[in-house]
Amino acid sequence: MARILVIDDEADLLEMIRLVLEQRGGHEAVLSAEGPDGLAKALADPPDLAIIDVMMPGMNGYDVCRQLRAEPITASVPIIILTARAQPMDRDAAMGAGANAYMTKPVMMGELLEQVDALLVEQAEKASALAGTFGVMSLRGGVGVTTLAVNLAAVLSQASDGAVCLVDLCLSSGHVALQLGLRPEPNWLDLFGSAETRAPDPTAVEAHLLQHSSGLRVLASPFIPLVGQEVSQEVVQAVLRILQQQFAVVVVDVPSMLNGATMAVLEAASAVGLVLTAEPPSIQTTLGALRALQHWSDRLHIVLNQIAPGPQLPAEAIARALKRSLAGSVPFDAGQARALAQGSPLALSSPDSSLTQAVQGLAQTFSS
Repeated sequence: MARILVIDDEADLLEMIRLVLEQRGGHEAVLSAEGPDGLAKALADPPDLAIIDVMMPGMNGYDVCRQLRAEPITASVPIIILTARAQPMDRDAAMGAGANAYMTKPVMMGELLEQVDALLVEQAEKASALAGTFGVMSLRGGVGVTTLAVNLAAVLSQASDGAVCLVDLCLSSGHVALQLGLRPEPNWLDLFGSAETRAPDPTAVEAHLLQHSSGLRVLASPFIPLVGQEVSQEVVQAVLRILQQQFAVVVVDVPSMLNGATMAVLEAASAVGLVLTAEPPSIQTTLGALRALQHWSDRLHIVLNQIAPGPQLPAEAIARALKRSLAGSVPFDAGQARALAQGSPLALSSPDSSLTQAVQGLAQTFSS
C-alpha cells in the first residue's frame, strides 16, 4: 500500500480519485484542494506519489511540482500531472516542471490507477537496484573521502526514497555531521564503547541516529577524538547488521587505518570505494592498500578524486601504475567549498553539478 497525495480544486474529482485509489488500488489517499496546502502536507510527511492538477487558484500545479523537486525530502517523489489541456506544449511544460507522467482530463480512472501502479513499481525497482552497503575509504587522509561518502549517501537517498543511513566511523572527530549541518549528538560513542561492550539492540541503534532534512539518517562520530581507545570489530559488525535490516542502503565513511572498524566494514560491504588523488604519495598509498586488502579485492573500486583545480596526471596513467582500472573519476567542483560552509552537500543543493553527476555514476557502479 502506498501513500498518495492528490491535489485538485474540483471536489467531485478529488473524491472520485480517492475512492479509486483506496477501494480499487488498496492505497492511502491524502487529499488537498489547493496548491499551498498540498505542498505543506507533502513536505510535512512525504508521500510515495503525488497526483497534481494544473489549473488551481493561488499556486498552479507546475509551481507545486517545481517546489517538490526543489526540496531534497520530496525531490524523488513520482508526480502525475493532470490537466484539461492536451497540446504538445502542455506536455512539455509538465515534463519541464519535473513531472514523471502527464494525463489529460477527463481522465479514465482505470488508466490513472494503472499509471500510479506503474510509477510505484518503477520507483521500487530503482530503489532495490541501488541497495547495498557501500564503504568509502583511503589509507591516506586529505583525499576527500568524507565529502564523497556524504554526497554518495545523498545521491542514494534521493534515488532510494530516503531509506539510507550514513555511518561515520572516524575515531578522531569525524566531519560527516558537519558537512550535513548537523550537531553530532547523539553519536556512536555509547554504542561502540570499549571492546568489552555488549552488542546493542535495534532500539538502541535507532536512538543514536540523527535525522537530516533530506530524509537521510546519520550515525555520527563523536566530536571529541578517542585517545588510545579502539572500537570492537564484533560490535561494529553487529551495528552494521542492524542497520542493514532497517535500511536499503548503508554508506560508511571508513577510518583511514586498518583497525577493527575497517575490517568490519570490509566484511559487511557489497562494494568499497578506495579513493585516491593524482599525487604520487596518494598513488603509492593506494598501491599498498591494494596489496594489504587482497582478500577483499573483488569488492574494491578505485575512485580518482580531484580535490583542487588545474591539470592533473591522466587517469589512464594512474590506472597503469596501479595495474587496475578506475571505477570513476570525480572532477573538482568550485561549488563544493560553498556547500561545505553551508552544511549542504552538492548532491542536494546542486543536482546538476559535475561532482553530483560523477557521484551518481559511482552509485550505479557500486550497485552493479
